[in-house]
Amino acid sequence: MLDHARKVNKEASELRERGTSYRVLIKEYKPMWEMELYSLLKSELGDVALLGRDSGLVGDKDATWVCICDLLDGSLNFMCGLKYYAYSAALARNGEVVYALVVDLDDMSYYRAEKGHGAHYVTADGRSQELRKAALRVPASFQVIATNVALKNVHSVELRCTALELCALAKGAAEIGIGYTWTPEFAAGFLVARESGLSFVDWDFRPIDRVPIEYEKVKYVCGTPKVLKEFHARVGSVSEIIAEVY
Repeated sequence: MLDHARKVNKEASELRERGTSYRVLIKEYKPMWEMELYSLLKSELGDVALLGRDSGLVGDKDATWVCICDLLDGSLNFMCGLKYYAYSAALARNGEVVYALVVDLDDMSYYRAEKGHGAHYVTADGRSQELRKAALRVPASFQVIATNVALKNVHSVELRCTALELCALAKGAAEIGIGYTWTPEFAAGFLVARESGLSFVDWDFRPIDRVPIEYEKVKYVCGTPKVLKEFHARVGSVSEIIAEVY
């Protein structure tokens, strides 16, 4: 998938240089890249389906493998010449996400996670570090990373790229993440964060232990179990502090 991420990045950059419209990017090229990945995985895995941000479900959702992906998450950032855009893909086996790859397309560093084997950050020159340990070395962090929401009386930062926001949480950039997104944007970052020791709950503080293998909205709060417990003690429901949902 790394080679495919490089291909997507190269082709997207050429489209931006030619002045291709955002609408053409998301209506024509993003679905095309998802179908390329589907074909690639089908040749490798056989019984596979794809749940894409722009293609929806391709194949049988009850397939042994399902790839849940947004191959240019943060596409508006990208087209505006801003940072924070990513190639995000997760593989679910028998209904459970077991592998994740999030490539920061700005510099081709990436995050990868395998269920039960931790999560790692790999720099563009190939140096790898375990995210759980890297988070402990961060000297300062934001209070909240917000995804597609505005919060009342809370200082937060937003990258406008769900996958990289969840990876930033795993890397220790903030204490807590509060978000509202869709399954294809959520799946890979979910496993990276979980394998880094973070937990997820919904806006009523009910545990989120699995990614739904459906194209649906996800409302989440992410942090260490201790941080989530302390946050819940202050806030009965996250809906109480939501000023706006984008």
